[in-house]
Amino acid sequence: MFNLIRQSPEIAFNIARYGLAWTAAFDQHRHDFDSMYLAGAKTALHGMRSNPPPLRDWPLLLRHNLELGMQIAISSSSKMMEFHTDQILDGVDALVRTLVGGDGETVGEFAAREADAMEAVAFDFPKAIESMKYEFGFQFGSDGYKLVKETPCFRMYQVLPTKPGVVVNEKGKPTLLVPPYMLGVHILSFLPGEGKSYAHAFANQGIPTYVREVKDIDITPAVQTISCEDDCEQTRDLCQFLKEKHGRPVTLNGICQGGYISLINVLSGKLQGVVDALITGVTPVDGTKSASLGEYMSGMPSGVGMEYAYETLSNGNRVVNGDVMSLGMKLLAISKEAPLVAMYNVKSMYKDTGGNPGKTAAAINRWLREERVHLPVAIAEMSGKTFKVPIAPDGTLPVSLFGKPLNLHDLKKLGVRWFLAYSKDDSLVDRDCALAAVPFLEEDGVLQITEFPGGHVGILTSFASEKSKCPLHGEFNGMIGPVRYQLNLDREGKGEGKEGVDKKEKAA
Repeated sequence: MFNLIRQSPEIAFNIARYGLAWTAAFDQHRHDFDSMYLAGAKTALHGMRSNPPPLRDWPLLLRHNLELGMQIAISSSSKMMEFHTDQILDGVDALVRTLVGGDGETVGEFAAREADAMEAVAFDFPKAIESMKYEFGFQFGSDGYKLVKETPCFRMYQVLPTKPGVVVNEKGKPTLLVPPYMLGVHILSFLPGEGKSYAHAFANQGIPTYVREVKDIDITPAVQTISCEDDCEQTRDLCQFLKEKHGRPVTLNGICQGGYISLINVLSGKLQGVVDALITGVTPVDGTKSASLGEYMSGMPSGVGMEYAYETLSNGNRVVNGDVMSLGMKLLAISKEAPLVAMYNVKSMYKDTGGNPGKTAAAINRWLREERVHLPVAIAEMSGKTFKVPIAPDGTLPVSLFGKPLNLHDLKKLGVRWFLAYSKDDSLVDRDCALAAVPFLEEDGVLQITEFPGGHVGILTSFASEKSKCPLHGEFNGMIGPVRYQLNLDREGKGEGKEGVDKKEKAA
């Protein structure tokens, strides 16, 4: 008891520290969520003013919002109960040791540790997120990249190797990375300095590696008004340049929405002769098969559509508001994204890592916070359609290009092979959604599939290292990574043939 009395002033001080830090941390998470919500709500409100939903949909809309509110309340209270139950148990153990003596943490030490951790969540973690701007993503102004070509909507940069001793094989088969419009380009170069960069995993094998960056939509009218046909034609220009430079057809390498855009561009036939291979990662091939998104969309009234996300810019062009789209993704996973839940998740991360969470979490938060951009209307509507209309029984996609239907079986006719990678635990693009093309292409001999562990961005953040258990450049679980696939294509093109490469793969 004497020990407890002696420590009482210090315990009270640390409890006060904890309370202040808790308030500051929660306010930050709530502000991040509320700022996105308010910006999205403003856009949606203006959309409803000019195009009000049918009266019959208002009760459904109200019910949908009430259900979301209930999910926030339930997930927040459950997370708080779970977290503080563990915390109280730790505190009781420390109290017993303080009262009866013995080795281990005292109440004073427990209170100080918890206060330190909460202050790290409130003050250190935001600084870590801000510092990531110098490490996260492509630093296109540095010597590690070369601007090689521009179109009205895109800049194409070459990604140079960062691994000592590696030089670009100028006669190698080039690959062009196509990021999603919504997630932005920088997630493809997550943390190059930490060996966690999808783009550099290719470049560090000597592969001629290029990335297509969409120009700033806020100041580029051509991007604001781009059509899917414009995307296709400008992609052909980029690929034609690369084929002439390296003397080899290009592998289009699309991630998430960028993979679907790459697929339809190939199926249009416009890229024939300049593209002969396709790599996609975590791509929603048939959005109607996405269980998580389908469940969310099923709760929305049928009269509430994409038009409520439109925003008119000062020049009169309409775009799809990035805050609305990002908010939709957060609402999809609201049980994990509610402000209180997010704060406790960060606190748990500090506890589990002994106060040293590393750079990955800060970089992911940097990406989620800073990469919200407006979307071109045509691109957003095309993507939206793929989540409402399934692939037809004959393999025809729900979207068309240049007035012509797009059929999966045309890959074989065009001589294009497809490497499809998906993530086992992806909650956004789940297995059925990602593998929707498989039943149509099983007999065509053009498709190769690899399953990665982890979630939606795991392929981009976790497997670039040569020490990874599922390396992008290697073989694992009887499958190969996309970098190895690209290297195999390169060797085939040099005369080894597919059979010769397959034999070497089996021998290895």
